[in-house]
Amino acid sequence: MQAVPAGKIKPAIAVVDCGIVGTAIGKLLGDAGYCISGVATSNLETARKASEATGSERFSDSPWDVTRGANIVFITTPDDLIESTCARISEHSGFEKNAVVIHCSGALSSDILSSARDSGAVVASIHPLQSFASVDQAIRLVPGSFCTVEGDRDALPIARQIVADLCGIILEIKPEKKTLYHAAAVAASNYLVTLIHLALELNKAAGLPGNTSFNALIPLIRGTLNNIGAKGIPNALTGPIARGDVATVTAHIKAIEKDAPKVLLLYKCLGLYTVDLAKAKGTLNKDAADKLVALLGF
Repeated sequence: MQAVPAGKIKPAIAVVDCGIVGTAIGKLLGDAGYCISGVATSNLETARKASEATGSERFSDSPWDVTRGANIVFITTPDDLIESTCARISEHSGFEKNAVVIHCSGALSSDILSSARDSGAVVASIHPLQSFASVDQAIRLVPGSFCTVEGDRDALPIARQIVADLCGIILEIKPEKKTLYHAAAVAASNYLVTLIHLALELNKAAGLPGNTSFNALIPLIRGTLNNIGAKGIPNALTGPIARGDVATVTAHIKAIEKDAPKVLLLYKCLGLYTVDLAKAKGTLNKDAADKLVALLGF
């Protein structure tokens, strides 16, 4: 799909299951000039609210009611419902021939939309590499975010154009590598939450109030991210393992064993991984590295 000249009507889009991502994409693409021809969710009242939010022409609790006649169909259900939802729409003749059917899963390839292919459609996936806690936040964060794209040859130009119209940055990926890519996203986002919780638990054991602890850690977290951006990994690594300070790490382990034993295994896992980074940085000699591995092993 080429960029549409001013005054021309862009393709009609139907959105199935308007949760945070579906509603945000519908709103953003509607604002970009696309016709949001219909939205559907299993709850009719939710569908009505999504219709109002996206400016769509109609809403339904039956997806095929809104996908018929649409040039582009977004299926934005949870991952474990994408394939079955697509199949149900196909069974009800809900896809137009040559329609583009798109899902937004980070972990699954477009191949799970094979039932749409069997109906004469082409398929793709678009995954915004971002964390969304609300529709309003998603509307703010999608523009400027990287969006991974993969799919059928005839669907990719349209998927790329949609990313451009979302003001996103296209990130091409091989379908068979999406699971690894999604694992990376989990590590960078979900496990960051886990890591900060680990730090808060240790500060809690040290007697620091929760709000004070979080506010105290935020400048350190931001400074570390800035260092990574400026120096890269492993050069941004600092701290006792990078210095080969075995005595300090030993003291950490003893204190955690005493006052926060439930997080000791996680601390050791992270420490072992960090030993390799410190070796790559070149600041950790073999003797200290061997001692740290023995200390952090489990």
